[in-house]
Amino acid sequence: MLNPPLSLLSDDLLAYIVEHISNLPFWDEHLHSLSLTDRAFTQICQTYIFRSLELGMGSGTKSKISKKLAKMKKILDDKPSVANRVRVIEICVSHARNAWLFNDPTLISILQLLAKSLMPPHELRFGGPMFSRLTIEDPILFVGRLTQSFFSQTLTTLRLTECKNVPLPLFLICPKLREVLLDCVGVSEESYDEYPEEYSSTRDRELPALEVFDYRDSHSLVKQMITSPPRFHTPVVIWSKLRILTLSPHEEEEMACLQPILDAACNTLEELYLTSLHVSDKGKQLPLVGLLNLKDLSSLRVFALYAIIKCNKKESGALRDINIVLSKISASNQVTNLSFDFSISGKHPFGGCLEQDWIGLCDEIIRISAGKPLELELQTKVSSEGFQSPDVGDGAVYRRIEETTASLSDFSNICCHFWNPTCWSSGLAPFPRGQTNAPRAEGPLAGTLILRR
Repeated sequence: MLNPPLSLLSDDLLAYIVEHISNLPFWDEHLHSLSLTDRAFTQICQTYIFRSLELGMGSGTKSKISKKLAKMKKILDDKPSVANRVRVIEICVSHARNAWLFNDPTLISILQLLAKSLMPPHELRFGGPMFSRLTIEDPILFVGRLTQSFFSQTLTTLRLTECKNVPLPLFLICPKLREVLLDCVGVSEESYDEYPEEYSSTRDRELPALEVFDYRDSHSLVKQMITSPPRFHTPVVIWSKLRILTLSPHEEEEMACLQPILDAACNTLEELYLTSLHVSDKGKQLPLVGLLNLKDLSSLRVFALYAIIKCNKKESGALRDINIVLSKISASNQVTNLSFDFSISGKHPFGGCLEQDWIGLCDEIIRISAGKPLELELQTKVSSEGFQSPDVGDGAVYRRIEETTASLSDFSNICCHFWNPTCWSSGLAPFPRGQTNAPRAEGPLAGTLILRR
């Protein structure tokens, strides 16, 4: 048992310690060790250790998955209560012949044991290794196995990564689905004529009402989710309850899917993040005008954008384009957070950047704030082209941008967080991508991080 001072700690504090360790690198090894140090930690650690059932992580080979399945089956047989702790099932498969997995008796037995738990798993993560897309060998079998499992009644979060031949009925059979992440996934089927009626009919069926949607390089599947093939009669998901949407603003086919989703979720969408990195290295800034209209988003609170500014005449209108998009936001809006991450590239003296419409951006920010509290994050990073030193002229650019946006300091309701690479010297890291909840600092700050209350 624990000795003082640990023995004097409450269960809440012990849980806090374990939660902190669970966020560290190699957390699983640390928690395994901690769970063996004293029985007071064992139960709490097991909550995290067994929360996710990972199959085939790493190589994702048949041999590795089979061994992991056998190991987990033995744990569940020896201690059935462990099933109550499993919340997530994560399957990573690297080989083309993968249909065996869904007929594997050990996997089926594990799913049956988990179904008997007080609260069966609610999240499924499925796909192939990074940069090696998995093709689902038998998508009908895949859908059928999920239909027969508890997932058809419990699945609320679905994460699909690096996989092809994804079956659209996968969404139809999970009516409680609320959160979906798609990263480098696609469909092969167009008609779904070979699918049984119970997998493809939307009549007299509860459809999943998505609340959180994040997609990248997955346009073929997203298109079918928006406009489903005739076999389904109606779209397989409901968009009108969507609250949070994330995608890359630099992929034309992804952005082409954006406005139909915005139109369907115009009354409920609260957070829009155009912040995901492009899957290729082209780094092209798309003209946003014509691709999205923020006019009718009556519940929008957060808007975040990652944009690329090229310092040449051909692409000198990036900020003007962004300002036009912002101008569509109604004066009577609900916006509380704006976040802009600008990647600036060119050659010294970066004239194209300094000629951008920074004043127009400030004017739109002030107009959107409309006197109410508004938190603004503005992050800039300059990268030099050619053989110039990385820091040639950077400081002057950052100072000019700061001077140009100084008008924001006249508005006490706007709390500004400015960041550029010179802030590293003050120990200030960049803002987390796709987040707008940066903490407010106290006292004077060096560099170009400015906070105004």
